[in-house]
Amino acid sequence: MTESEFEELWQRAEAESHGKRFAAEYGDWRLKQRRIKGAVVATVVVAAMAFPLLKMQPHQSRDYDKIYCNRVGTDDAQWASLASEMLMEI
Repeated sequence: MTESEFEELWQRAEAESHGKRFAAEYGDWRLKQRRIKGAVVATVVVAAMAFPLLKMQPHQSRDYDKIYCNRVGTDDAQWASLASEMLMEI
C-alpha cells in the first residue's frame, strides 16, 4: 500500500466518522433552528402588531377647551385657564 492510498483510506474513514456524528446531531440542530426561527417570527409579528397601535395613540394636548365643574356660576374659561396654569407648574 502506498502512502497516497493510506492517506486516502485515512481521510475516507475520518470523513465517515464525521458524517455519522453530523447525522446523529442533525435532529437536535434542526429542532434548535426551528425554535430560533419561531421566536424570530413571533417577535416580528408582535412588533408589527404593536407598531400601528403605538402610532394610533392620540397625542395629549395641554390646552383644555372645557372643564366640567358642579359649580354653576363659574365661567368655563376661568376653569380652563386655572387647569392650564396648574398643569404648567408640574
